[in-house]
Amino acid sequence: MTDRDGLAASEVMVDGTSICVRERGSGPTLVLTPGGRLGMAPLAPLAALLAEHCRVVEWDRCNTGAADVWFGTPSEQTRWANDLVRVLEDRGLGPAILAGGSAGARVSYLAALRHPESVRALVLWSVSGGPFASQNLGFEYHTVYVNAALRGGMEAVAQTPFFADRIRENPGNEARVLAIDVGEFVAAMLAWNESFYWRPDTPVIGASEDELRSIRCPTLVFSGNDLFHPAEPAAALHRLVAGSELAELPWTGEEWTSRYHGPKPAGVVDLYPRLVPQISRFLDRVTDRS
Repeated sequence: MTDRDGLAASEVMVDGTSICVRERGSGPTLVLTPGGRLGMAPLAPLAALLAEHCRVVEWDRCNTGAADVWFGTPSEQTRWANDLVRVLEDRGLGPAILAGGSAGARVSYLAALRHPESVRALVLWSVSGGPFASQNLGFEYHTVYVNAALRGGMEAVAQTPFFADRIRENPGNEARVLAIDVGEFVAAMLAWNESFYWRPDTPVIGASEDELRSIRCPTLVFSGNDLFHPAEPAAALHRLVAGSELAELPWTGEEWTSRYHGPKPAGVVDLYPRLVPQISRFLDRVTDRS
């Protein structure tokens, strides 16, 4: 298949769910995971620049882009981390460098916690954590759709802008959304939301201090500077992951906020290409590229 950027993409089936994957570049493998529930397309400019330095694997996780929707157990975040490793196994590409911002950072460190043998290094930015970010991201990911289901059933869920886009990009998703029982859907959303509860021993969403201490691979983490990705989670991750490197972000909190909340039309992902020089230098240090 050919995706919206005109690049060849292929389908990987993981536990009955279709995931869209594409590769570009050569050299050490780096898996690029977008934030939120974005598909791979918005990060294409970043992927193109990184592909000058390594082999970049881009993917639409379940519930993102043109991939199949899925509702079940374990949590969506854990499913994404497990699926990432399954994609690497399918392509024969592990161990790999895992890179991403916000949810992409979360998926990357969760994969490192659960499948350390498949992870060569981590590159993390916009690390989420703290009471405000946890509460708001949990609401955006889950509560909106719980409320829609309770008001109007799965038909109302299918009509939300997010799921309407999933159906537009993958028409088979309409039947998948409408087929699930409302009670099962709500139960899944509530269970997934639990990993977003803030606790003093979880400095980053989804991982405790003890879990972060168990990460042993080379790690580059960029400092945080906005409300959803404040300084403290990135600093804690750097403190807890032995030998990790902490780098300054190449954009200000004001730049990020103006894109996320308006009035500038450009999205926050348009800032990401600025990361490439620092990522490239990190790749030189942790691989044999140099």
